[in-house]
Amino acid sequence: PLFVLAMGVVAALGNSVENIIYATAVINLPFYARVARSETSLRRNAGFVQAARLCGNSDLRILATQIFPNILPPMMVQISLNMGWAILNAAGLSFIGLGVRPPDAEWGIMVAEGATYVISGEWWLALFPGGALMLAVFCFNLLGDGLRDLVVPLRRT
Repeated sequence: PLFVLAMGVVAALGNSVENIIYATAVINLPFYARVARSETSLRRNAGFVQAARLCGNSDLRILATQIFPNILPPMMVQISLNMGWAILNAAGLSFIGLGVRPPDAEWGIMVAEGATYVISGEWWLALFPGGALMLAVFCFNLLGDGLRDLVVPLRRT
C-alpha cells in the first residue's frame, strides 16, 4: 500500500522530481518516526539522562545534548537502509509512467523503454539499467548493514 500511496501523491501533485521526493518522504516518514520514538523511549530513563536531570538541565537541553546524539546513529542506519527503497520507489513510479518524463535520464524510464525491445532480442537495453538499479540498491543495503554492525555490535551478522 505504500507504493499505492506514493502513486496517489504523485498523481495528485504532478510528474516532477520534487513531487517524487515529496511522495518518498511521505511514505518513509512513519519508519523514521517509529525508530526515533523507540530509541527515545529506551534512553529516556537511562542513567546519563537522570544525571543530566539532577544537574538541573531543562528538558529541551537534555533532549538536545543527551538524547538526540544517542538516537542519531540508529537513525543514520535507518536512512541508509531506506535509501534503497527510495530508489526502487522512484524507479517504479517512472516505470509505470508516473515519474519524471522520458527526456530526463532515470533508471525506471530506461528499464521501461528497454522492456519493449526484449521481445525483438535486444535484451541488453533493459538489462543494464536494471542491473545498475539493482547494484545501487544492493550497495545501500550493504552500507546500512555495515552501519548497523558498527552502531550495535551485539547484533553482528
